[in-house]
Amino acid sequence: MRDDKRLAQRIQQGDRRAFEAFVDTYGAQVHRLVRRYIENATDAEDVTQEIFLDLYRNIGSFRGESALSTWVYRVAVNRCLQHCRRLRPDSVSYDEQTIRAEEDWKADPARAAARRELCDKVQCALNTLSPLHQDVVILSQLHGLTYQECANVLGVPVGTVKSRLSNAFCRLRENLGSYVNGESHTLCSGAVREKAQ
Repeated sequence: MRDDKRLAQRIQQGDRRAFEAFVDTYGAQVHRLVRRYIENATDAEDVTQEIFLDLYRNIGSFRGESALSTWVYRVAVNRCLQHCRRLRPDSVSYDEQTIRAEEDWKADPARAAARRELCDKVQCALNTLSPLHQDVVILSQLHGLTYQECANVLGVPVGTVKSRLSNAFCRLRENLGSYVNGESHTLCSGAVREKAQ
């Protein structure tokens, strides 16, 4: 915690190396989080840059009361939600879809088709969740945050995180229907996590 505060102070004082270390530490994590909300690669890059600009400009507001990573996630989630309100990010560009499809089909056409169908169903099911429920699924299941970390990022009690996660899973099971039974359940878990990459 003390190291986090010191790093924040160095960045606030204009220490370029400190900010480079900060970006090295959190860059990949933030980008993965952004890609979960924003599938279009170009838009995701833009939003990631906006997040780091926000972090740099507002580093003085980090008081060291929580981990620096919690503060970073909070800023990133807020920026992603702002972007989502402006533009519905439920599509990947045609070029990106074509490249992905060609790579998958070359390796194993049958599995690629099944995986694409499953990913589409999982994405549709996730899209039916409210933003509050999507957030807890994304943070806890796709990014591995603990309940307490999710609570800190979202600014809610741990009990609320658990309740939202439970409700989200119930809704996902209902919406995915047969995909949560038998063999498809294993594929479904993989597909949800695949969406984070």
